[in-house]
Amino acid sequence: MHQINKKDQKIVLVVEDDIPLLEAAKLKLEKNNFYVISARSVERAVASYILESDIGKVTANSVEKVLQHLRDLERVDAIWLDHNLIGKENGLDFIEKFHANGGRFLDVPIFVVSNTSSIDLRKSYEKLGVKNYFVKAEHRLEDIVNAIKTVLG
Repeated sequence: MHQINKKDQKIVLVVEDDIPLLEAAKLKLEKNNFYVISARSVERAVASYILESDIGKVTANSVEKVLQHLRDLERVDAIWLDHNLIGKENGLDFIEKFHANGGRFLDVPIFVVSNTSSIDLRKSYEKLGVKNYFVKAEHRLEDIVNAIKTVLG
């Protein structure tokens, strides 16, 4: 992880199981001056010891890196969230766990980016406070990044 410039960078947590899209989103966000933390499952996104290596495996090879990651995660400014993820849990499960932390975590804007466009699923996310829902096939990566930039100012 590179050093976060607290004045100039907002932190976006990208929880996306599709590796090419995860990498593309990360690259696009970083080009727009965001610091990106990424995960491919709910477990990796919320576990206190998460660190991803370049090949997507969880590692925790130093206390300093773990502590830095926890500080970063506490400062998450926005979340890019896929609905279908690796593992048993999905985006709805993630939001429930994330909001369970209370406080400022309830106000972090979440951008659901999914292949699923069902009205029932959208309503489920709306009940959890999600205002930004993007169907992957209907939006360009740049549109989603611009929406994140607009919401974060």
